[in-house]
This record gives sequence, structure tokens and C-alpha cells, in this order.
Amino acid sequence: MSAILGRVHFAGEAVDPEAFGPALATLDHYGREGASLWVEGPVAFGFQRLDIAPTSVHENQPLVVGHLLIVADVILDNRESLCDQLAIEARWRAQMPDSRLLLHAYRRWGRECVERLVGDFAFAIWDAREQVLFCARDHIGSRPLYYCRAGERFLFATDIRAIYAFRDLSLAIDESRVASFLLWPHDASEARFFQRVQPLAPGHWLRVDRHGVTPQAYWHPMEAPSIRYSRREEYTEHFRELLELAVGDRLNTRYPVGSHLSGGLDSTGVTILASQRMRAGGGQLDMSYSWSPPVSAHYPLADSHRDERRVIDDICRREGIRCQYGTTTGREYRDYLARDIALDGTTDLFEEWGVMRQAARRGTRVMLSGWGGDESATFGVRGYPGYLLKRGQWLRLLAIARTAAGGFRHPRKLARFLWQEGLLTFLPDALYARHSPYLRPDQLEPFYRPDFIARFPRARDQRMPAWREYPDPIGMQALLLQNGHLASRMSTWAHWAAENGMVYRYPLTDQRLLRFTMGLPPELLWHQGQARSLYRDAFGSLLPRQLGKNDNANEKKRMNIRTECWQILAEEAAKGRFQHDCDWLDMAALQARLRDAPPQMTSTPEMLRFLPLCSALQAWYLWQRYVFTR
Repeated sequence: MSAILGRVHFAGEAVDPEAFGPALATLDHYGREGASLWVEGPVAFGFQRLDIAPTSVHENQPLVVGHLLIVADVILDNRESLCDQLAIEARWRAQMPDSRLLLHAYRRWGRECVERLVGDFAFAIWDAREQVLFCARDHIGSRPLYYCRAGERFLFATDIRAIYAFRDLSLAIDESRVASFLLWPHDASEARFFQRVQPLAPGHWLRVDRHGVTPQAYWHPMEAPSIRYSRREEYTEHFRELLELAVGDRLNTRYPVGSHLSGGLDSTGVTILASQRMRAGGGQLDMSYSWSPPVSAHYPLADSHRDERRVIDDICRREGIRCQYGTTTGREYRDYLARDIALDGTTDLFEEWGVMRQAARRGTRVMLSGWGGDESATFGVRGYPGYLLKRGQWLRLLAIARTAAGGFRHPRKLARFLWQEGLLTFLPDALYARHSPYLRPDQLEPFYRPDFIARFPRARDQRMPAWREYPDPIGMQALLLQNGHLASRMSTWAHWAAENGMVYRYPLTDQRLLRFTMGLPPELLWHQGQARSLYRDAFGSLLPRQLGKNDNANEKKRMNIRTECWQILAEEAAKGRFQHDCDWLDMAALQARLRDAPPQMTSTPEMLRFLPLCSALQAWYLWQRYVFTR
């Protein structure tokens, strides 16, 4: 993957190359293989190249063919299928870069081409004849793309840094977005703190001309065709074929490949398939990475088989690969809180920093992640109990509740499950919010100023779509896929990974795989007392029998990281570090809490006292960068 930048003046004035060049240079860390630009009159496109696939070496962007100009951050995973549909001769295929293939598709099908693309992409095509700009982003948002309309000027970029570099735009912080963030700090969304700058939503294209900007969704997960077979084995066989295809296509690189590995289904399945596929081709998975801490006196290996490090070690021995365990510190967490959320986003995934640095030292270019599996291949039973209740399938509902509660010997757990996962899902939003089983913001002591929040009454309604459960499993899956947290993490990791010369790829969000899982009958969500059984069956004996996410050691490590971070912040506060006022925050309350660091966080109440500090500090740094200093 690479990075792109573009600027179009629809009024006709020329783009200044002396300003465009430095803006493109802010993305130099994306382009290990160099940068190139195309400037002609009112249009300027720039490209930063990072080779991943074998055909990447043939990229020559920005690319002009006739009246069309394209710049694309793209890896296509269905190249052969596209080449067949476009009748491209076999002798040209190996040398044809993805950008040219994409342009062929656009010339053939127009904007409908995006519905035929499988892979990770964000691209823009300028039609000089029609004076129209067309932009698009892949269905899940694996590659970021931001845009800004300022009068007759339109800009787009992989990274907001490049847009911000144009000083004639005079971008200001959108305080309504700050208010929403402070109210709902755990609702991950892509960076959009600047006025007029916003991300192109995943699964959308954008048409821009001098009359305006027209966004349009092209991916609708609820429209997936129904998959109905006569035998369960047919579902299993098709599932396995799609899993192997999704993983195999993302191994199309000559560079070292790493993979996440935990005790969960998603990353374990991806790692095993990748390892076996690479060995079959004479290669080897370079390294697996876990956030869990290495076994030590401080983090001893639990006697129980439920310690995920036992599962990880077993898989690594069986597959002949090594694992790098997590070593993140409280200092790194503190540094994460000081990063610029207007550019990086607000996703709290700082532990991946260490993984990226370790992988970069090994020359890794591709990191495989099982992220997105919970919303696709290993989607559980969210919405299913309510669905069964609505359909009157009492016995099946009782069987699920019994398993979740650990048997009929735990009547309170049984009743709680039936209430939270069944009856509660039918309540209107206002009642659901009062009884939500999830962490509620009203359980946290906020540090925002009430008078500031009062200026933006609509911010209280700006929640993630999937903040609650509904009695509809397919609807819940679609809601989660379009919730925003997937694109938020992927965008943040794309920005961080660029600093380390690598890209992340997510096989379990493959569009072919999603069409399959979205079309499955809900009855397959639960089988013989087990959720996610279809995924397990597709792997057969490849998955350990006791596989299941259980990272107690990592939870202990996270608590220690938070403790260390809080103690560092307390020392800084005592030295006057956070003295500058911020009109968004109650600074007296914030400073008092900062200085009140415990010697060791050991309980949930202590963690709930710490969590609001994080979003407050991120907002404070945002104020210092863009408001206080001006």
C-alpha cells in the first residue's frame, strides 16, 4: 500500500506546485520507494510508493491514460478474475500494476467498477473531459481517505497531515466533534476533528464537480444473497474454501510476513492458514506477535489450560514459527495519550505500537490480523437470543442461556442472560440505556465543562450505531460492520504502520467471505451447545480443542501499564505539566485526579477513575496544539 494526495480547483486557477510538493512530502514515510507528482493547471495528484505485491514495482503513478488521470492506494485480491472479465491477455497480466487494472475497470464499468473490486483500496480518478472527480474507498475501510471542500477547491489524501499542510485552507477544530468525543470517549470513530475535513465512509464512492460533492454508498451488507444448502457439510466446505482464498490472496508479497496470534479463534485461524500456505510454497511465516506478556516471575504461566500463552506456544511448536510477546510499558501509554487525535484518530490500541516496531526491525512489510472476525467469520450470537424469543423458540433459547450461565445450578446468571440478551433487546432506546449491560458513560466521572457541552446539545445523540443489542442477528452483524470501529482501527493502524514501512491486511473482512457469512441462516450461529461452530468445523483438527480467548496475564499487564502511566502523569502534574487552561475541561478536577494516582490499580473502581483521564488528556493536547498556541 502507499499514499495518495490530490487537489482540484474547479474554478480553473492553477495549483501551485511550490505548495503541493511540500504537502506531498509530509507523507514521505508512506513511500519507501519514492514519491512522484503530476501537476497541470487546476489539477495536481501525488503518489507515495511502498511495494507490497510483485506488481507494485511496475507502478508509475499518477497514471494518465487518455483523458483519465488516476492515483490509487490499492492492492487488488481478485486480479485474475478482473483480468478475465476485462479480456486482458495473459502475457500482460504479470506486469500490469493494480492502478492500471483499476483504471481499465473504470473505463469499462464506470463507477459500478467498485462493486467488482476485491481488496484494499482508496483511489481518485480525474476525468478531464467531463471535469469530474471520482473517489472511492473499499467496503470495510482498510485504507483511509479524507477529503476537504473549500469553496471551489477540493482536496483528498490518505492522511490528514497532507491536507493540513496547505496553509491557504485555514483549518480550525470542530468543537462539536470535541463535545461528542468527551461525551462518548469509547465510541471509536475516524479522525474528523477539523472543520470541512472528513473521511470518505467505507463502502462509499464520491462524485465531485464544480456544483458540489455527491457521496453514495455502494456496499450494503444486508443485501447479501441468501446461502442455503441441504447439508451442513456444504456450508463447512464452502467456508473453508473462502477462508483459504482470503488468507492466500493476502500473502502475495516477496517481503516478510508477520501475523497476530492470540488464544482467540480469529488470529489463530489466520496464522495457521498463512503458515501452512507459505510452507506449501517453500516459504515461512516470519513471526507471530501477541500482546500477552512473556512468561516471567511477574507473569507466571497459569496452571489452567486457559492461559492463552499455552495455546500460542502449542501452535508455534506445531507450525514451526516463533512468537514475539508484548512488552508495552506505561511510558508508551503516556506517549500514546500525547499523540495528535486530530490526525491519528481516537482508537485506544497503543499495544500495537510495540508490535510494529518489532516487526519493522525484521523488515516486515505485511502484518496479518484477525481483526474484523467477530463481525464476520466468527460472529457470535449477538441478537440471536432476542431473535429466538421473538420467534417463540423457547427450548433453543433456554439451551443457549444454560450454556452461558454454566448450567441450571446458577439461576441468577441464567435469569441475567435471559433479561440482558433476550427481553432487554426489545426495549426502546431510552429504557435500554438505563439498563444497558455495557459500560455506560454515566458510570464515569467526566472532566468536561458542562457549559461547553451545553453549547452542542446534538452531541448527546451522536453515538455509534451498534451501542446496543437488537433482536436480529443478521441486522446486528450488518450494524457492526458499518459501526465505524473497524474503519477507525484500520485507519489508525495505517497511519502508525506507515511510520514503520509496513501495511496491515485483514483476511476475515474479505468481501467474498462477508457475502457468505451475511447470507447464512441464523440457525447456524449455534450448534450442539457451541457458538461459532461453523468456523471451528471449517478448520477441523487444525484448531486446538481448548481454543478460546482467555488473556488473564494480559489483563494484569494492562492494569500494570495503566498504573505506571498514571504515576508518570501524577509526577508531571506535580511539576506543573498540565497548568494551561482549556475551555473544554474542568482543569481543577482534572489536575486533582491526575495527582491522585494509586500505588497499584487492582480493582474495577480504580480503573473507572483512570479511564476518564485518558480522553480528557487527549482533548487537552488537542487544545494545546490547535487552539491555545494560535
